[in-house]
Amino acid sequence: MNHSVQAGSFREQLIHQLIVLGEEKHAFLDAYFPRQGVERKQTQQLLAEYVQFIENELADVQTGLPPAVFIGCEVTIDYIDYQMKDTFKIVYPMDADPEQNCISFLSPVGKQLLMTRRDDIINVATPAGAMRVRMLHIH
Repeated sequence: MNHSVQAGSFREQLIHQLIVLGEEKHAFLDAYFPRQGVERKQTQQLLAEYVQFIENELADVQTGLPPAVFIGCEVTIDYIDYQMKDTFKIVYPMDADPEQNCISFLSPVGKQLLMTRRDDIINVATPAGAMRVRMLHIH
């Protein structure tokens, strides 16, 4: 399964994601969560929410809302309490490469950043504890 986002318009990339995560959802889940269980069920819920989020964004492109985080976006976050910034690219699991700051949308941090908007402040759970972050940039 190759889910890489190809060059093209952002709208085309979102439509491609709808196909991959909508029509191929079971194959995607089987590839990454072959066993039934809590993690697979939570991922099914995340995928359903994300697909609905994309559909809403595509249907309502004239809202003027700040950009949101989708798979394929590069994001810069500000760790509010630590006055540090970090930049990541949110990718499919097979494209994850932490050394290149490419994190899977299924990773603990990736899941929490997905669907956030610029200037949102969220609590991100990390192994070191919860951290407040602000979404600074989305490309």
